Amino acid sequence: NELALSESETRDDSSLLSSLLIFPPLMAAPAAPPGPPSGGPSPAKKPPLNLTNKPGEPAFQLKLDPLNEVVLTWTKGVSSHVDMKITNSTSDWQSYKVKCTDNNIFRVRPPLGFVEPGKTETIKIFQSSMTLPEANRHFFALYHKKCTADDSKKQPRTLWKSDTKPDGVVRLLAVFSSTAPPSISGAIPDEKTEGSKMDAVRETKNDDKKDEKKDEKKEEKKDEKKEEKKEEKKEEKKEEKK
Repeated sequence: NELALSESETRDDSSLLSSLLIFPPLMAAPAAPPGPPSGGPSPAKKPPLNLTNKPGEPAFQLKLDPLNEVVLTWTKGVSSHVDMKITNSTSDWQSYKVKCTDNNIFRVRPPLGFVEPGKTETIKIFQSSMTLPEANRHFFALYHKKCTADDSKKQPRTLWKSDTKPDGVVRLLAVFSSTAPPSISGAIPDEKTEGSKMDAVRETKNDDKKDEKKDEKKEEKKDEKKEEKKEEKKEEKKEEKK
C-alpha cells in the first residue's frame, strides 16, 4: 500500500509538471517606471541666441536707441512698428545698413542710409506676422561704414557691395509683446477683415520693392550718362589735338 501510494504520488507529480510546461502560470506585468515627482522641474527652455559679434567683426561705434533689443507689439491681423534712432557720435559721415531674419515678417525703412556727424536718423521697423512669432529666434543686424559727404549724395546701396567690410556690427534681439485683438462692442474681427489688412501690408511691401527698383534704374542711368559724357570729352580732346 505504501508502494502503491508512492507510485500514485509520482504520477500526480508528473501530470502536474506536464500541465505547467503546457500552460505556464500567468506572470504579473512588470511595474511601469515611476514618473517624475509632482512639482518637479519643468522642461529645459531654449537657450538664448548668441548675438555677440563673430571673430573679426568690429564693435558697433554709433549710438542706438533702443540699445539691446527691439520690442514689437503683436496683435493678430494688425501691423505694428517701432522707431529706432541711430546717432553718429563720430567725426565722419557714416553709412548704415539694417538686415532682418525674415523679410516676410519684418520691413525696415529705410534699410540703408547715411548719418551726418553729430546727427540722428530714425529707422522704422514694421512687423506684419499673422501668427505670434517664435520667441528667441529673430533679430536685427546693423552695420555701419565710414564714408564722405560726397558719398552721401549717392544711393547708399552703391556703397554696400557683397565684399564690403563694415567698421562696426551689432545684433539686437526681436522681442514680441502680445496684446488682445481690437474689438468694437465686443465683436472680434473676422478672418476676411484680418486678411484684407494683411493684403494691404503685402501691397505696401510690393510698392516699396518697385520703388527700390526704380531708384536702382535711375542710378544706373545716371552712371551711364556720366560714362557717355566722359567718352564725349575724350573724343573732344582727341579732335582738339588733331
